[in-house]
Amino acid sequence: MMLSRIFFITLLVAIITITGCASQVPRASDAGVYEIGRLRITLDDRWYKQSGSDLPRGQALSSTWSREGLERDRLFVTGGVDDGEPIFKASDYPGLPVFRSNMSATETAGFIAKSLQGVLWSGSAVISVSNVRERGFTGLPGFEFELSADVPGAASHRGIAGGFVDEGRLYVTVYLAESPGYFERHRQAAQAVIDSSVPTMKTIRW
Repeated sequence: MMLSRIFFITLLVAIITITGCASQVPRASDAGVYEIGRLRITLDDRWYKQSGSDLPRGQALSSTWSREGLERDRLFVTGGVDDGEPIFKASDYPGLPVFRSNMSATETAGFIAKSLQGVLWSGSAVISVSNVRERGFTGLPGFEFELSADVPGAASHRGIAGGFVDEGRLYVTVYLAESPGYFERHRQAAQAVIDSSVPTMKTIRW
């Protein structure tokens, strides 16, 4: 009788532990089209939506995703930064640079890198930009560039980013991941998200 009781208790603890662990694993997204603010992107079913991450939700128009967990990789999507505004909430991160709609592609890439540098890894990383180039997004002129991040006490990261300015508003998608390793593994999937970017609406001006 005592052995049966011990077995039952052990089994119950195991079930609770397994259930608890499962609830902590983020659910993969369903493959399909997602709208982030005023930006539409297409995701496969291996991206995991992140919440409560160290990358804040800038202007409540952004979202963070990952394939391996935020310590290894992250995809940050922002669906509309107005002229004169920072990417991230100014109240949370005072002193961040602000976007200007007349910036060149090179200036915009530098602005994005400085914004990320001021937020990620408690501001300790040094993020640099390379290979800035112009490209189109469904008829809209845009840009694309690469990033590298030196993180004290952690693995180096590489990244790609792409976006465009439409009616004075910035739309951008950034992917950063540990390298060598995860960046090379998931670069193609991240590039597919960047390539899928399109604004969801036009602003009507009277």
